[in-house]
Amino acid sequence: MSTIAIVLIIIAAVIVVAAVLAFEARRRSIGKARRRERLETEVGGHRQEAAAHSSKASELEPHAAAHREEAARHLDEAEQLESQAERSKRFAARHEAEAQEREGELEQL
Repeated sequence: MSTIAIVLIIIAAVIVVAAVLAFEARRRSIGKARRRERLETEVGGHRQEAAAHSSKASELEPHAAAHREEAARHLDEAEQLESQAERSKRFAARHEAEAQEREGELEQL
């Protein structure tokens, strides 16, 4: 084989390797661009969802606070009513005892 043929084969091999490397680099570049585009879309979607949830949280916080205050008022009222009920039970028991005592006096007359 002549030196020219060997040089031409080496040049052809270098060109083929360079073409394959260029093709692979281009394929990776396209893949990266697609991934970047997809991720940017996902980032936008997540940011939009975050904003929507943040807005909803801002709306709900005052309602939650109002309900918490109302619950506290209801708890206070319930405690007062329970106290009144206990006092009424004591009064009822005392009056029942008085009634039985008077009933006994009536029977002795």
